[in-house]
Amino acid sequence: MIVVDQTFHQNFLFIVYNTNTLYYSLRRIWMKTNQESRKITIMTVDDEPEIIKSIERYLRFQPQFSDVNFVGAQSFDAALSMLEDENPAIIFQDINLPDGNGLQFVKQAKKKYPMIQFIVITGASDLDRAMEALSFGAADYVKKPLAMELVGRIATEALGRCDRWGELLWEEYLSEEEAGENSEG
Repeated sequence: MIVVDQTFHQNFLFIVYNTNTLYYSLRRIWMKTNQESRKITIMTVDDEPEIIKSIERYLRFQPQFSDVNFVGAQSFDAALSMLEDENPAIIFQDINLPDGNGLQFVKQAKKKYPMIQFIVITGASDLDRAMEALSFGAADYVKKPLAMELVGRIATEALGRCDRWGELLWEEYLSEEEAGENSEG
């Protein structure tokens, strides 16, 4: 069991809520102004537009993804530029992109946004590279051709992790707000 003293806890929350550091992604992706206002974004990065459309089309008709924003990028550069604007919580990432290595994208993005749930898309011959992506922090992988039922299951698990992190941060935020109100009044 980890024992956290009050000073550490306050410093951690200060970092999460007030600075642009490693924990900034927690605040950007999951911070809520109220319980109902959160809308998660799922991004698919693949040079094949059919893959992007297939994932969105399949997930959109699953009830747990009815209030999710879907975006897609067909290149490494497009994905990098969308990362900041779209704040995706879940990214389906193809390993082989024409203008860059998908593994490098995972590695780069995880440094700045450690809580993004990456699901690596790989060909049968890329299994070693998929394992490498997992070592960089990817949550899971799927092989092409995509089995959409498996894509749905993995995306649902990733969405559950996002929700758990969101609930934890929301509870922390509320308790800090309450503590602030009590100390003022």
